[in-house]
Amino acid sequence: MARDLIERDPGSADLLRQAEDRLDMPLGRLMLEGPEAELQATENAQPAILFHSVALLRLMTARRFSPSLVAGHSMGEFAGLVAAEALDPVDALAAVRARGGAMSAAAPAASGMIAVLGLPDTAVEQVCAASGGQVVVANYNAPGQVVISGSEGGLSAVSPQLEAAGAKRLVRLPVSGAFHSPLMAHAAEVFAAAWEKIPLRALGRPQVFNADAQVHQDPGEVRRLMVGQLTGPVRWTQSIQRLQQLGADTYIEVGPRRTLTGLVKKILPGAVVHNVEDLTSMNALLETRHV
Repeated sequence: MARDLIERDPGSADLLRQAEDRLDMPLGRLMLEGPEAELQATENAQPAILFHSVALLRLMTARRFSPSLVAGHSMGEFAGLVAAEALDPVDALAAVRARGGAMSAAAPAASGMIAVLGLPDTAVEQVCAASGGQVVVANYNAPGQVVISGSEGGLSAVSPQLEAAGAKRLVRLPVSGAFHSPLMAHAAEVFAAAWEKIPLRALGRPQVFNADAQVHQDPGEVRRLMVGQLTGPVRWTQSIQRLQQLGADTYIEVGPRRTLTGLVKKILPGAVVHNVEDLTSMNALLETRHV
């Protein structure tokens, strides 16, 4: 993970050294050598993914690439804050390290998340609403792709109801708890205490936030939204639609893998979408755009 950045770009290697000093963790070893199970642990995966994104953002900024609008998916909102010039990269890494640790420690054992494929948002919402608070919608990822979160008992109870309503597939997600649900309330409290100590500036460019798919630029509002994110849903479909309303016509995913690129294509079938996940894809995009 991020091997080409760490081995071929001195600036990324320096950023890694700063991150390891600040976080007091062997981030480079985890990304380059694993073991995979340790890397995938929430408290490690979040800073690893964010490092990959902000290292690429640093290089793109040096090449005079700057977005007009910003959004991030869940933890990716911290990378968004870096792109919006509100958060320094190492501070962002410290924030997600605290966030991931709080989520890992607070995750109830008998809980989880399921992706529901092939049902309208409203149908999933109705089933969740009838669960008595045991299950909630956690992610509005794209039309026909919604993630639910809750207790094991609640998930077991609503699964046949979702299938009866016409869901094409139910996919259990490999996560350690019911993220983006009220079951993460304690994690939100723990993270809030750490987050309050991390410097945050007013946003230098508009960022659309998952909580309400609206633009926020005031640091106080942003702090509150980032804490509430742990217990509330990720409104990604609505966030992308809002970016389009604000005039976005090209969408560039920066970071490992191409998950968001695929989601944007489902939300806006005619959108121009690019993915930057390594030096090769970054250089190809920037050369095409004459940056």
